[in-house]
Amino acid sequence: MGGNLFKLGRLPKAEYLEIEGELRQYLDQKLGDLYRIPRYYREKPDFGDVDIIVSDAGIHTTWQDLRMQLIVDLGIKEYKSLGAVFSTVYQNFQVDFFYREHRYFDSTYNYLSFNDVGNILGKIFKRFNLKYGEQGLLYVFRRADGHFQKDLEISQDFERIFAFLELDYANWLRGFDTLDELFRWATASPYFSIQPYQEQDSTTSQRVKERTTMRRFVAWLEEQGVSQKFEFAADRDAYLPMIAAFFPEGHLLEKIELERQREAYVLRLREKYSGLVIMRLFPDLQGKALGDFMRSFEAQWDDHEAVLAGMDVGEIVEQLSRFKANI
Repeated sequence: MGGNLFKLGRLPKAEYLEIEGELRQYLDQKLGDLYRIPRYYREKPDFGDVDIIVSDAGIHTTWQDLRMQLIVDLGIKEYKSLGAVFSTVYQNFQVDFFYREHRYFDSTYNYLSFNDVGNILGKIFKRFNLKYGEQGLLYVFRRADGHFQKDLEISQDFERIFAFLELDYANWLRGFDTLDELFRWATASPYFSIQPYQEQDSTTSQRVKERTTMRRFVAWLEEQGVSQKFEFAADRDAYLPMIAAFFPEGHLLEKIELERQREAYVLRLREKYSGLVIMRLFPDLQGKALGDFMRSFEAQWDDHEAVLAGMDVGEIVEQLSRFKANI
């Protein structure tokens, strides 16, 4: 997203719509209903690229094969591929294809719609220890040692996700004519706070620098004299009962309990087996060499944690010593 990869500049809306129309005509035949172009506010004057979300359900062979078909069918001469994002130049304009699992197809479409509103809402959700993104709404579980975190899925129901922030879902469905309407909609949440934009961290500062819509949003906040701040609890876990009650289908408390049980299990195993334990046994193993050794050692079993948890310290040391002697 952003349309600056190939330094091609922006197109006025009329020219953009011609290109989007050509692509839709082709993709309707190629993928049917299994592609999406994120929505934008109706009076948007110009565009830096076309974003196209592709469901894996529409691909009969592989993502690589589809990329090659796009190159041939659309006469693409310049492109760059990075994992699930395929950036191309079509009609001297940047077109980005996003490959997504079908289960995240609609949630990606909703998240990417209307420019950077997803990022604006994400900053609100973050204060609840939630993550809002292409997979919908997730809870960020962190272990007590701070060395592990896991995103626990809560909901992909965007009507309920927006309702949590007390945002008007019907308005979202209708769409927005202008950026002003879009910004007013996002800041109507009682949980919106201007603080992240007044006291920008490095991530927000970089986003504002790189994204035109974010720069406009910060300027809009100043122009409108927005001063709204919501005092969030210092302990984000305080919101757990509220989140769990609002999204009972997410079974959040049960998932967290399972992760905490898993944490206790891992901590017990770490007393017997860890990078620190191995370095004490073999001081010559450091850095990358240590990581490579551990991955190779663990690859002996389908579930190395379960196997090692069933051994005592002496047995693990014996296994490690024998393995090292044979490599």
